[in-house]
Amino acid sequence: MKTVPKKQWSDWIKERLEGRKNIEVKENDGKFYLYEYKNTWDKEKKKPRKKTQYVGTLKMEKEYAPVVDHGNVSLLYNTIEDKIDLLKKTFPDYWKHLLVFSMNRTASPMPIKRIPSWFERTSLSKLLDLEKASSKTIRKALEEIGKKLDAQHDFMKTFINENEFLLYDGSVIYSSSRYNRLLETGYNKEHSLLPKANVALLFSKTRNSPVYFKVFFGSVHEVNTVPQIIEEIGGKDIFFVTDKGYYKDDLYDKLHEKKVKFAMPLPRDDRRINYKQRLKGAMQYKKRVILFTKYVVEENKDYFIYHYEDQLLKYEETTEYHKLKMAKKKVSFKKNWAGRIAVLSNVNMDPEELYLTWKSRDEIEKAFHILQNVLEMDTPHVSNEDVFRGYMFASFISLYMYYRVMSMIREKDLLKRLSVEDVLFELSKVMVSGENYKPLEIPKRTRLMVKALGLENIITKKGLS
Repeated sequence: MKTVPKKQWSDWIKERLEGRKNIEVKENDGKFYLYEYKNTWDKEKKKPRKKTQYVGTLKMEKEYAPVVDHGNVSLLYNTIEDKIDLLKKTFPDYWKHLLVFSMNRTASPMPIKRIPSWFERTSLSKLLDLEKASSKTIRKALEEIGKKLDAQHDFMKTFINENEFLLYDGSVIYSSSRYNRLLETGYNKEHSLLPKANVALLFSKTRNSPVYFKVFFGSVHEVNTVPQIIEEIGGKDIFFVTDKGYYKDDLYDKLHEKKVKFAMPLPRDDRRINYKQRLKGAMQYKKRVILFTKYVVEENKDYFIYHYEDQLLKYEETTEYHKLKMAKKKVSFKKNWAGRIAVLSNVNMDPEELYLTWKSRDEIEKAFHILQNVLEMDTPHVSNEDVFRGYMFASFISLYMYYRVMSMIREKDLLKRLSVEDVLFELSKVMVSGENYKPLEIPKRTRLMVKALGLENIITKKGLS
C-alpha cells in the first residue's frame, strides 16, 4: 500500500475530500483508502510523531443522497421567498447561510456547531442551491451581517407598510460573555445585575407580524431607544402604542413633533387626569365592564386623555385595600383612583376603539416570549460583538417566519387546534430521498393537516414534487 500525493489525486477524489484537513489517501491494487492523521510530540524520542487512523474506502461510484426532511424547510422558505431578492441584494455573499441559521431557529433551535448536521438532514441544499453549511461559515456570515447595521435597517424597513398600527416594546438579553461590548449592566425591570443588551421590537398589529428590531447597549434606558427607532423608520405613518414604562413628557412631545400618532398610559398621579369627569360610556372587554370618557388636555389642545374605569380591577384593588387595613397594615389608598386607567394620545378617536388598540399591545409581549423562549434567542454565549448583532438580526428573521406560519394557521381558523410547532413537526415527516429527491409516502395525520392548511403546493416547491 502506498500513499498517493495530493497533487496526484484524481478529480473525483479532490471533489469528494474538498475542505477536509489532516487526511491522506493510500492506494493498493487500484483501490483507494482514506486515513486521518494527527501530529504529536514524542517526549521520549524528542521528535514529532505522526498518528494515522483508517477511516474507510473511497469508491468512485456516485453517492446517493440520503433520506432528508423537506416539508418543514419548504414551508419556511415559502414564508421568506418574497424577500429573497432583497436578501441577495443586501447580503450577496451570506444570504444563504443567514437563512440556514434563521430556519434552524424556527424549526429546531440548536447551537451553531450542530446546525451543519441539521442542514444535512434537510433538503435545504436543494432549496438554497448550497452544497454545505459549516459552523465556521455560518458564524462568519453572522459576523459580516452584524457589521452592516445600515443594511439591516434598510432591509427591515421594507417590512413596514403605511397607515398601520405599530406596537413598541423593549426587553433584555442576558449573556455571560466577557468580551462583548454591547453587554452592560444597567436598569432593567427584573433588577438583575447580569450583563445584558437591550432590544427593541416593532410589531404590526394590522398584520400581526414583527416588522423591525434593534439592539442597544445594555446601559441605555428603554425610554431613550424610542427616538432613534423613530428616526430610522422616518417617513412612515405609524401609530405608536406603548406601556406605562415609556411615559416621559419630552418623549411624547418628540413623537408629536415628528407627527407620530401615539397612545401612552399616564401615572395615576398625573395632574392632567381629571378624576371628577363623569364617565359617560360603557363597553365590555373580555367579560369585564369598562366605563369611559374622553376630554382635551387643558394645557395642550393637541392631546386627549382617554379615561377608563375597569369595574373588576376597581373591585380587586378596593378589596385588597380593606384586607390590608383589617390586618392593621399601613397602606395609602385613594378611592377615586381605584380601577382607573388614563391614556394620553394625540389622536382623536372613539374611546372604545383606542382602548382595544392599547390593549392589543399584549401581542408584542407574546412576540418577545416566542423570540426568547420558543426560538431560544435568550442568553446567547457570543463573545464577538458583530456575531452577536448578526445573531440578533437572524433571530428577527426567524420570528418573522414563525409569524408567517402562524398567519397561515389563523387564516384557516385552526389556531385552537394547531400551533406553529405542531405544523413544523408534522411537516418534518414530509421527506424526500435519492439524488432526485423523490418524495416518500406521507403519514395519514400529516396528509390531513397539509390538506386542512392548503399547503399541498408549498411543500412540493422547487421541483421536488
